[in-house]
Amino acid sequence: MHCPACRQRITETEATCLQCGFSLEALTAQMGIQPQLSPPVADLARVLSSHGRRSLINSIQFLEQRFPEVSATIVIAEVPQGLKPEVYAFWLFNRANLFSAVERGGDNHGLLLLIDPQTSLALATIGYGLEPFISELTLEKCLCPAVPYLSKKKFAEAGVSFFREAERQFTELAQQMPAVFGYTESLYWLDSTTGELTHAAQDEHEDPY
Repeated sequence: MHCPACRQRITETEATCLQCGFSLEALTAQMGIQPQLSPPVADLARVLSSHGRRSLINSIQFLEQRFPEVSATIVIAEVPQGLKPEVYAFWLFNRANLFSAVERGGDNHGLLLLIDPQTSLALATIGYGLEPFISELTLEKCLCPAVPYLSKKKFAEAGVSFFREAERQFTELAQQMPAVFGYTESLYWLDSTTGELTHAAQDEHEDPY
């Protein structure tokens, strides 16, 4: 992962960034009371219509049905003055109870989309469990379809576009996994009697098509 304050690469176990001194505990003390948000759609800015909220919930549910291990949520809120959006998103991700207690460390497959309606800015962050597979470039690709809607203050449409593109990007990544690991369907089996590899002959009664 990268430090949200200076972007220096750090490990999950480092409580403080050695480059800039950032720490989640210090930020939490600065921020005060932790917000109690209700995923999957937390509209702190109150800019969504009931239709927009339903559209976002549907798009998130579709993504999670396609990828049951992923927990997705969107927060629409103004970034506090003097705080970097990346830092605020990091704090929300880790302190706003957006994910269950068991989703910690490498078991966290969370996906958070933060939209600031005041600046029309959007950014995405993921849990440690997704970092080995989903790069920052992939997240940028997911954000691209949302940009035209953000400029028009259409925040529900921006979120829906993001989650739909995330579904496409994740599907493409999943399809690439066999090639990444060099996996192929074996046409041979090991004969336990001779210890030799034998070609798996097709059943003569099986329809090859």
